[in-house]
Amino acid sequence: MSLGHRERVIRALNHQETDRVPVDLGGGPATMIHPDAYEALLRHLGFPEEELVEGPAGEGQIVVPSERVLQRFDIDVRGFQLGGTRGAPNVKTGPTSYVDEWGVTWEKSAHTAPYINVHGPFQDLDEPDVKDLEPVRWPVGDDPDRIRGMREAMEHLRRTTDYAIVLNLPNSTFALSQRLRGFSELFEDLLLNQAFATALQERVTDVICGMATVALRDVGDLIDGVSFADDMGIQTQSYMSRSLYRSMVKPHHARFVATLRALTRARIIMHSDGAIHELLPDLIDVGVEVINPVQVNAEGMDPERLKREFGADLCFWGGVDTQKVLPYGSPADVADEVRRRLTDLGRGGGYVLASVHNIQAEVPPENVVAMFDTALAAGARAG
Repeated sequence: MSLGHRERVIRALNHQETDRVPVDLGGGPATMIHPDAYEALLRHLGFPEEELVEGPAGEGQIVVPSERVLQRFDIDVRGFQLGGTRGAPNVKTGPTSYVDEWGVTWEKSAHTAPYINVHGPFQDLDEPDVKDLEPVRWPVGDDPDRIRGMREAMEHLRRTTDYAIVLNLPNSTFALSQRLRGFSELFEDLLLNQAFATALQERVTDVICGMATVALRDVGDLIDGVSFADDMGIQTQSYMSRSLYRSMVKPHHARFVATLRALTRARIIMHSDGAIHELLPDLIDVGVEVINPVQVNAEGMDPERLKREFGADLCFWGGVDTQKVLPYGSPADVADEVRRRLTDLGRGGGYVLASVHNIQAEVPPENVVAMFDTALAAGARAG
């Protein structure tokens, strides 16, 4: 029996078997594709050139695939992002720099396409105090401009298609706090200045809870998943010990996820790169139901182990290696990788197949085709 796209995703996220594993390309800011790889894919498929639509990271780093491409690969998911706010737009400070609504400065690298955050408003404080948070103009989280036209667009998609819908919220507490304070500086604060680290995260969580509230009150009944991002690990280990996470970060994640859960029945998806195996029990505890992107070649992130230990409580979204297999393997290697994921993560449901983070510039179009066509063919054979 062939399922509709939305029903397929919902069943998979309910840990149920489906006619084929759902697939995603472009449904979230970590499942998109670099413009160089995308243009090569268009040529390979024999599709005409398109006007590229930038993803939420902007500035040429990723693009949103067109409906033509999504239908070619029978993609099950369509994603939505919050819009900007007219009250505090990005302010250009030079030909290659701007300041965002959080007061964070971004500059364009001379060697890569995207802008990168280079300085936060609290980064130069040697001994930050809670009172230093007061003079800052904080973003208005519940600004209705952020959701302008979103409900109408989602209702149209519901009426005219059967795709699953995911609402992608911005980065969550810790990542935003790092931008404001500095990457290493916040880690030091977690140990040496806990009052400031706590107060900073509380203020950030206030803002993002406002963003989530205004969005979900508007469209919480129309979505199948709600996603947020907060990287908690690097290639070899999580950012911090489980005990430090529990005492200093988990309460803020818990408050944010509780806000989501109060306003929608959609599955709660968290994006975190890296080796986060030891933190997964706590993420489950705060209410995370789906983990993306499942960085399978990071330490402790063996997919069979993840499924065995956490498959009853977590769903997995991603899993096709973008560090080695997709860029440097052959199409046959990619097909083998996909079949492994269908077995180790897909058995019994609980899996949406996608790349481990965005498809990068060097990935050959033949490998993109192999990834999705292998997943679709496996479903056809099973049917």
